[in-house]
Amino acid sequence: MDRSESAQCSSTSLVNYTSSSDESEEPETSKRSADPDQSINHGISPNSSAPDSYSRADGLDSSATDEFSDDESICRSPANSPVKKARYSDLKRRRIIEGGARLPTDQDFQFKEPKFRKKKFIFHPFKRNVEFVCEPDPGKKPVEIVIPEQLAASYGLYIWPSSPVLAWYIWLHQEELGGKRVVELGAGTALPGLLAAKLGCQVILTDSLSLPHCLENCSEGVRLNQVEDNTTVQPLSWGTFTRKTLKLKQSVDLVIGSDLFFDPEVFEPLIVTVSWLLKNNPGSWFICTVQERSADWSIESLLLKYGLCCSYVFPSEFLKGTGINESDLTGNHQIFLLKIKVK
Repeated sequence: MDRSESAQCSSTSLVNYTSSSDESEEPETSKRSADPDQSINHGISPNSSAPDSYSRADGLDSSATDEFSDDESICRSPANSPVKKARYSDLKRRRIIEGGARLPTDQDFQFKEPKFRKKKFIFHPFKRNVEFVCEPDPGKKPVEIVIPEQLAASYGLYIWPSSPVLAWYIWLHQEELGGKRVVELGAGTALPGLLAAKLGCQVILTDSLSLPHCLENCSEGVRLNQVEDNTTVQPLSWGTFTRKTLKLKQSVDLVIGSDLFFDPEVFEPLIVTVSWLLKNNPGSWFICTVQERSADWSIESLLLKYGLCCSYVFPSEFLKGTGINESDLTGNHQIFLLKIKVK
C-alpha cells in the first residue's frame, strides 16, 4: 500500500466528535470541534516544552487578574491607593442616591448554575493490513460514546486532554480486552471506562466518596450509553479501604485512569490503592495517561516503596499506522502512558 492509500485512514475515518450545548461560551477545544463532522482535535508533543495551558491550577478568574492590575497601578501612583479609591466610591454613591437612581441589591446578582452538555465520541471500526496500517472496516458498526460534561471545569466533570488519549489506546488495543474485568479510578466523565464497557468488558467506574457529583456523573454516563448490564458505579477514595473496595480482591484484570497524577499530594494515596489492587489481583496491570505539569514531580520513590515497576508508552507508538499525528490528539500537551505492575 502506498502513502496515498494509507492516508485514507485519517482521524475522521476512525473517530468523530460532536457536541451539543445550550451555552454561548465554550472552552476553546469545544469551539474547534463544533462541526458535527469534524474529528477530535486534541494533540500532544512529547518533546515540547510549551507551558501547560490546560493545567487544573490555571483557573484564574478575571476578578483575580483585576486585583493584580490594581496592585500594579497603586504601586505606580499613590492616587490609586485604597484610601483614595474608597473616598471616590463614597462620593459616587452619594451622587447616585441624590440623583434618585436605585443602588443594586443582592437580588440583582443571581448565581446561574453551569449547565451540563453532552459530547459524543464516534469511534469508527478499523482493521490492519499486512503492513500494520489501519483501514476502515465497513463490516462493523461505529461505537458511539455520549459523555455528560459541565462547562465549569470542575476536576471530575470536565474531559481533560488525557482522557481521549487513553480512550484511543483502548480502542486500538480492543482485541486484547475481550471480556476483561476493568476498574477505572477517578473516573469523572469516564470516557475510557465507558468505551471499555461498549467493547464488552465488565467495568466498575469509581470516584471519591467525597465527590458525589462525580459519582452521579458516572451513573448518568452509564445510563446514556445503555451499559447498565456490564457497568457499575461505586465510591473509592484513594488510600482508604471500605468493604466495597475489599471486594475487588481477585476480581480485576485491568485498572485504568486518566490524568490522575495532577497533584503531588495525591501521589502516595493513589499508589497505595494501585498497589493493593495489583497485589490482590495477580497478573493485573495499571494503565494511566499522564499529563506532565512539572519536571520536578516523580513517583519513582513511591514505586520502589510499594514494590511496583513501570514502563512508558508514547502516543507516537500506538498511533503508528493510523494516519493520526500526536499533535492531532492533544495539541501542545506532553502526555504519555504509564503501565504499572508488581515487580
